[in-house]
Amino acid sequence: MVTRLAGPTLSSTGRLVVKPVVGVLTRAPSCEGKSRLIQQLRTTDGAGLRTALLRDTLAAVAPIDAQKAVLYTPVGSAAEIQRLTPFEALFLAQRGATLGERMRNGASDLLARGFERIVLVGGDLPTLPAAYIVDALDRLVRSPDSIVLGPTEDGGYYLIGMTHIQPELFDGIPWGSADVLHLTQEAAAALRLRVELLPVWYDVDHPSDLQRVRRRRAEGDPVGHHTCAWLKAATPAVRAASEQGSS
Repeated sequence: MVTRLAGPTLSSTGRLVVKPVVGVLTRAPSCEGKSRLIQQLRTTDGAGLRTALLRDTLAAVAPIDAQKAVLYTPVGSAAEIQRLTPFEALFLAQRGATLGERMRNGASDLLARGFERIVLVGGDLPTLPAAYIVDALDRLVRSPDSIVLGPTEDGGYYLIGMTHIQPELFDGIPWGSADVLHLTQEAAAALRLRVELLPVWYDVDHPSDLQRVRRRRAEGDPVGHHTCAWLKAATPAVRAASEQGSS
């Protein structure tokens, strides 16, 4: 995988051109992650599932006309992530102990490289519509002093977009709780920042979410190819576990 350290470039007229950047935060699939989901599925192939989710998320991001970045952890896993990435990208190691610190530092690293509009998403969004990311980037053009949030059904967010770093948006947030979105909005209000909200979407946190991915693909949406292939190849017990609680 060819990696280009991208930033501002000069157009044919000599004017400075600054492309937006879409960053995917991910953990190397070979490392532990999604432990609750994997336990609920009773699967022994957690690495395979994590790989499928990441590959589908990267596929969702691929068509967007913006520079791509992959913010990975742990340090030393760049080669593994690069092998899974289907596009030219900037690969940066995550820095920080908490999710908030890793997002804040990742956004700071991208701003330091000259990008003016930054959108960050997680690596477990196999059905995320690319149009939502494009919408976030467009909103940052119309309202550059705002932040853009993509709410999830469980009270968090799947996307954050910004043009400036505000540490208060990332510090003191109980990550993984149902209060993440609400407290982030409160922090933005205290800073007098406008918050632009995208449509609600979902990441894959529960076994039934895998069936949601399968249904979208069955209905003709070309998303979730790798996730659906993983589910199809899983044992009957795993597939049965994914159907519990699905509608």
